Amino acid sequence: MSKYFETVDFWIENLLDSTESYTIESNEKGKFVDITINVTKDDMGKVIGKNGRIITALRVLMSSVAKKDRKSVKIEVKEM
Repeated sequence: MSKYFETVDFWIENLLDSTESYTIESNEKGKFVDITINVTKDDMGKVIGKNGRIITALRVLMSSVAKKDRKSVKIEVKEM
């Protein structure tokens, strides 16, 4: 597991009540890292946040971490 996956998993785990309500998939190819967060419909709002603030903050955080390694991180949220 990459540090990007672990960081996203940590934040999502603390945002949501149950660990069964989400899964995270990570795919790393060269300097590109794609992370997909699959959440139940009920918890979608908790991950996205009001006006998308939570997911935007997570994307900014991961981009700043990845910039140090000269990588690009893309985070996508999907419904299970």
